[in-house]
Amino acid sequence: MKKLLMIFSLMAIFSMGLFAQENNGVGQYEKDESKWSSISYVNVPILKILEGVDAYVVVYQKNKIGVGQTVIPKSWTQGNPENPRKLKFRTVKNNINSFMTIVKKDGEFHRVILTAPLDKKRSIWGLTKSRKSIEGSDKETLEEIEL
Repeated sequence: MKKLLMIFSLMAIFSMGLFAQENNGVGQYEKDESKWSSISYVNVPILKILEGVDAYVVVYQKNKIGVGQTVIPKSWTQGNPENPRKLKFRTVKNNINSFMTIVKKDGEFHRVILTAPLDKKRSIWGLTKSRKSIEGSDKETLEEIEL
């Protein structure tokens, strides 16, 4: 039985080598830079989202060595055909899978997407200390975050 198996495997290897052919570049995918997208994105884990009167303060994890925070105005959730909204929410089931996606178009800020549980009773959500206006709640673009 072992001899038969050994003969069969040697015949299979020999036949593969016999019927293999060179590719010579035929059928390979050629990269066309005119079809490349100008959109890029970065995903950052979210630790806490603090809600204020007119903005959200997002506390995020920086490459597993520290935390950072950024302010995202609530006014970015409204949009129109001329000025699309800059803030979108997506839902997930648990806090561990929460992340923030920063989308850039041609190297400039385009949109931010917060993927988190939308139930504000979850532990990822919180409130800022005071119900006053948050500094940076009137900005038009998201600053470059430190990773």
